[in-house]
Amino acid sequence: MIVETRELFFTNSALKKAIAWYQKAANQTDLPLGVVTAVSPKPDGCLSVQIQQSGASRSREVVFTPSKTLALLLLFCRRQKVPIPRDAGKELEAVDDGLILIVRGETATSAPPH
Repeated sequence: MIVETRELFFTNSALKKAIAWYQKAANQTDLPLGVVTAVSPKPDGCLSVQIQQSGASRSREVVFTPSKTLALLLLFCRRQKVPIPRDAGKELEAVDDGLILIVRGETATSAPPH
């Protein structure tokens, strides 16, 4: 068996761009339109997003679950043409200034016939 592990580091700037792509996704109802002012990864894989809507005096916080966070990162990777295997295992890890997406894929091996 061959095991491949990749770590994709998303800086805070990249996370804001991923959120911007997600805001424009058809049929998404999680994020209101507005300017993303802050993105804060949480240790459990959640993502806190602060949005300033036009006309509002205070920013609004939207919290993404780990599975929603993974979905928006995968959408961002697709838009940026970063290949992610569908059947690979995926997990999120929060770091000081961003998120790491860990992708693990396994390939079965064989030997030539005798």
